[in-house]
Amino acid sequence: MKKAYNESWVENIDNQAIINNWHEQKILSDEQFELTQKAFPVGFHRPNVFVKIGLFLFTNIVGSASFGFLSLFLAAIILESSIGLAVICLIYAAILLYLLEYFIKKNKFYHSGADNALLYATIGAIFVFFLAITDFKAAFSIYYIIGLVVLLPALLRYADPLVAIGTYLTWIALWFTIVTKFPVGKSIIPFVIMLVSAASYFFIQFWKKKENTSYYTDCQDIIEVLALATFYLGGNYLVVREGNAMLNDLPNSIQIAFAPLFYFFTAAIPVFYIVRGLQKHDRKLLIVGIVAVAFSIVTYRQYFSVLPLEWALSIGGTIVVLLSILSIRALKTPKYNLTYEPSGSNKFQNLEAFIINQTINPPTQPDKMQFGEGDFGGGGAGSVY
Repeated sequence: MKKAYNESWVENIDNQAIINNWHEQKILSDEQFELTQKAFPVGFHRPNVFVKIGLFLFTNIVGSASFGFLSLFLAAIILESSIGLAVICLIYAAILLYLLEYFIKKNKFYHSGADNALLYATIGAIFVFFLAITDFKAAFSIYYIIGLVVLLPALLRYADPLVAIGTYLTWIALWFTIVTKFPVGKSIIPFVIMLVSAASYFFIQFWKKKENTSYYTDCQDIIEVLALATFYLGGNYLVVREGNAMLNDLPNSIQIAFAPLFYFFTAAIPVFYIVRGLQKHDRKLLIVGIVAVAFSIVTYRQYFSVLPLEWALSIGGTIVVLLSILSIRALKTPKYNLTYEPSGSNKFQNLEAFIINQTINPPTQPDKMQFGEGDFGGGGAGSVY
């Protein structure tokens, strides 16, 4: 699908970030910095975070007021049947989509607040259109499928992080709804969620290799983190036990089948994430693993509490602080290919090569002495070269 934003400019945002970092570290001189800035232009309108929030809120207020004003004149049609609401939402979605595309092309917006608000409003209007068409009576699985049909094109065209979150959660909810319709599904749903999460994670790895640009990087990273999280939660003992009680309308949670297996998942998955994250130098795996360790401790305390909460928090916090200090001190000198100091990323290898060739290596100066056109047949042997 054709991308809404200028892909080269999106790529140059990352390039300029590393260029600024190198300039701050005095790796690039002021002259080299100016040259590389011009070599990687970014023409987007990119306000600061406070202006983005203001534009987002202002766009939502104007959009809501416009829809409310339009509804005053069409209230009879809307109240008459759900088809009337569907028609109004479809018209409203078409107007919003036109404005979204217009502002992106005319004002060069790129996740600037206004375009985000227009995108979310467009998606909402399209989804309400489908709700109204089905008279709000279709099965949840149908609405999840409709949600994916609406969200996936928006994700591929606009690469919005919030749309990425909505797409993945809708994908997981669809599988959950379909599987739990069957009696046996309530028993195997943890394994289904883990399987779908693992498949989603490996699909993102494949997508990253195929789409080796910065356009989808944020969305890919978000879905990757969510896939790691849902894989762990699918095997977490607390989630499975309490989820089993909820699905079967039990007043209190009871011991579940295959409890030792879920004990193992609860303990082993966080350790695997951390070890694998250190091996691959993958910050996402490492962070999710650390958070999963904390949740595993909460899971253990839920059913096997041996200390008061205040004591557990104090002891655990002290251990974490000590481990952090020791790790920082130990890794100031690189060990086992690990270091506390920040390091560059392989994604900037092409940028490094460009800067080395274009700026760090000074261009060869042409020889100022031009031979020819001299006396004695142009050999330059006379007084004029």
